[in-house]
Amino acid sequence: MNDKEQHSPIQEIDSQMRPREHLLHIVKAALSTAPFGGGIASLMTDYIPSMKEKRLKDFVQGIACDLQALENRIDEKTIRTDEFAFVLERCFRGAAENYQMEKLQAFRGILINSAVGSKVSSDEREYYLNLVERLSALHLRILAFLSDPKTYLFAYEIPEGQLRGGLSSFMPVALPGVGIESIKGAFGDLYQLGFLNTDKSIFHTMTASQGLDLLGDRLTAAGHRFVAFCKSPH
Repeated sequence: MNDKEQHSPIQEIDSQMRPREHLLHIVKAALSTAPFGGGIASLMTDYIPSMKEKRLKDFVQGIACDLQALENRIDEKTIRTDEFAFVLERCFRGAAENYQMEKLQAFRGILINSAVGSKVSSDEREYYLNLVERLSALHLRILAFLSDPKTYLFAYEIPEGQLRGGLSSFMPVALPGVGIESIKGAFGDLYQLGFLNTDKSIFHTMTASQGLDLLGDRLTAAGHRFVAFCKSPH
């Protein structure tokens, strides 16, 4: 293969997404004939592909930093297997198709944990990949907050003193801009998955504790396992 025929890993993964390109061309052609459609067509042609490329480059750089820091823990046999190739492709595809920081961090964590030879089985790994693709960023933020509240508050620059009262009072503070009913719904979803040990009825329960003292440990063992596998281990 000559230099002109060589492709970067990003180009190789991106080329696997091309069955949708024909449909995109049809949509853009239709938009170009509609009022204000030209601007949207331009967005699809220029802005979205460039942002996806930047996102993938940032994702690769983050992975490179993690791998360098964990060099002594990388399992060379593992990264040469079909199972790891499958995880690699799914994580890169996820990074290309999702912009939310929470999802990008989860795909990065799954990829790195797979590279260091985590004890999570291939079946469970695929299950976690499917969950990250299916869950919303809100679900992942709730899990991050409940698993390690202080680290979460520091990362999102939320003063701990602002979290007062019951869950209905402080969860919207921990998740700015999200309505309480959406939070309750996501809470219920995570309970149904077996990741939380209390359902959304906790929002209506009267307790003596307030603020972070009220949280305790809301994650189940399965919830902690999922969160840990979605975090880079260094």
